[in-house]
Amino acid sequence: MRRYGLILTATVVLATGVAGTTGAVVPGTGGNVAVNARAAIGNDAGTSALTAPGKAERRALRNCRKIKKSNRRKACLRRVHRRFNPVPIPEPSPAPSAVIDVRDKYFSPNLVNIKSGDSILWVWNSVNSEAHNVNLVTGPSGVNRIDFSTPSSPSVGATFKRTFTVPGTYDFVCSIHHKMTMTVEVSK
Repeated sequence: MRRYGLILTATVVLATGVAGTTGAVVPGTGGNVAVNARAAIGNDAGTSALTAPGKAERRALRNCRKIKKSNRRKACLRRVHRRFNPVPIPEPSPAPSAVIDVRDKYFSPNLVNIKSGDSILWVWNSVNSEAHNVNLVTGPSGVNRIDFSTPSSPSVGATFKRTFTVPGTYDFVCSIHHKMTMTVEVSK
């Protein structure tokens, strides 16, 4: 009777259109078979109750726990967790609109025109012999100068990337070499 009850339940639910209703009683079973329509025919995503998310994972974990050797059991558990809980892959950041070469005593180029939402990447050249930094001297109102300044003064192999969201003129300088300046014009 149990096997036929599930088939009868799904048939009655589909025939009467009570999908999503819980606690419906199937006629002809003496009132002893209660139905959860979503569990009988599947959830909104189209998966059935037999393959509902979590059930396969619990079954796999239960099988892993039966393994007697601890190192194999742990490896099995790691595989199950990786399979059912994958690590999301971060989206790659968009390419910068401009790349500024930080060289000894100058920025190349020292004048950049970009649009709001674009980013700039400063790259410290490998042939530098002196330390340099990037500091925002003046910018549009509402822009925090510290957000557009490097935390240190590297000499080679460093990068510094910032996104410009506020339109206006940004004036940068290397605080170690005051004649080393650049301007960024951000338009809407």
